[in-house]
Amino acid sequence: MLSVNIIGTQKIQNKLSSKISDTKLEQILDIAAMMVERDAKRLCPVDTGRLRASIDIQKPQSLVRSIGTSVEYAPYQEFGTSRIRPQPYLRPALEQNKYKIMELIKQE
Repeated sequence: MLSVNIIGTQKIQNKLSSKISDTKLEQILDIAAMMVERDAKRLCPVDTGRLRASIDIQKPQSLVRSIGTSVEYAPYQEFGTSRIRPQPYLRPALEQNKYKIMELIKQE
């Protein structure tokens, strides 16, 4: 599976725990993950639409969100090959939203 992970690392979690509840952090991560998922779908190259439709959010554990796809050719689209130029969509989606995500945290 190709994915971008938004992880509430232990260091960040410890720093914020006295200021923001885990419940609120979970809500912020949900919002952040939806923002990244939305932009990944918008940036995703489309031929049949299968790759775009497969992009979703997983919650493997508390304070972790994974946005990605299980489509077998997803890494080739994101990173390219010797014959295919890269058409990144996951990394740029995270990059486009990182300051918005930090602002969400600061607001709390």
